This record gives sequence, C-alpha cells and structure tokens, in this order.
Amino acid sequence: MRTAAMVLTGVALTVELIWILFMHGAIGWITAVAVACVAIQLGTAARIRAINIVVRTALGLLLLGSVADRFGFLGAPGDPGISWGSFDAFTDYTRSLLPTFLHALTSPAAVTATALEAVLGLALVVGFATRATASATSALLAAFALAMLTSVGFDDMSGYAVTVLATGALLTATAARDGHRVFAYRRTPAPA
Repeated sequence: MRTAAMVLTGVALTVELIWILFMHGAIGWITAVAVACVAIQLGTAARIRAINIVVRTALGLLLLGSVADRFGFLGAPGDPGISWGSFDAFTDYTRSLLPTFLHALTSPAAVTATALEAVLGLALVVGFATRATASATSALLAAFALAMLTSVGFDDMSGYAVTVLATGALLTATAARDGHRVFAYRRTPAPA
C-alpha cells in the first residue's frame, strides 16, 4: 500500500509542479509549505517519523485553517488570502461544487464538510488514531478534488494543491505506526 501511496504522491507532486512552472499556476505560501513537506516525506519514502509528524500536523492545521476561514476568523470575504471569510460564502462555493440536481443538499453538505474538516484536523494535530484519521482525510480530500475538478476546473483544484494534500495524507496513513523512535528509519523485515 505504501508503494501505491508513494507513486500517487509522486504523480500529484509532478502534476502540481508542471502546473506551477509551465501553466503559470500559483498557490499560497501556507499551501506551498505543506506541499514542500509532502515532497520531503516522499523523498524519504515516509520512513522518518519526524517528517511524517510534520506532514500530519501541517495537514491538520490546513484543515483547521480552512474551517476558521469559513467563519471569518482569518478575515472578511474578499480580503487578501481569504477564500471565503464567511459561512454564507462557503455555502455558495459548496453549491458551485455540487451537480444541479443536488443543490437542495448544499447546506447539509457545507455543514458536513466543515464538521469533518474540524474533527479530522484536530485529530491530525494531536495525533489521534493517525492511520484511520489520515486515511479519512485522504478520502475527504480526494472527494473534494473530484468535486472541484468536475465543477470549477483543474486550475482551482490545483490552486489549493488538493491532490498533493490527499496523497500526502494517504502516505501518512501508510507510514503511521506507534512505538518507533522519532528520527529512526523504519526497518522492514526481510522476506522469509
């Protein structure tokens, strides 16, 4: 499973880099830091626990920051670096991600997404059930990536580096293991 996660992460990072370098894409500095952490995690084959902890924490803080943005804690709608600035603006954005026949579910979808991001973000930051939490985060971000790709397009999806973050969460899930030294490389048993 880790090999598949590493391949997917490598593909996501490569696509993101090509988009930034050759298609004039741009991501915010906070997202760029998280993407760099995922790249380092991939470069170490997710074997250094300290790096996995940094990635897990960065993912959690991004999720919590996204929730804070929805409630206006980071600034008002339209302020520089603010995606939504209010829950109403986030609800409108959620509507744009849903197919027309699901628009009646916009409010429940916005509330559910916010609750999931808050719970998963907090769990990632504190390190609670890391394997399950990182797996759920990966699934949630993959669902967001699919919704964004099919509704608002590739540029918006890549602007948030959603695929890189989803695969980074998957790589974190495959690397999660309790009881190991923080800076030790993990030894894999030799095949019998």
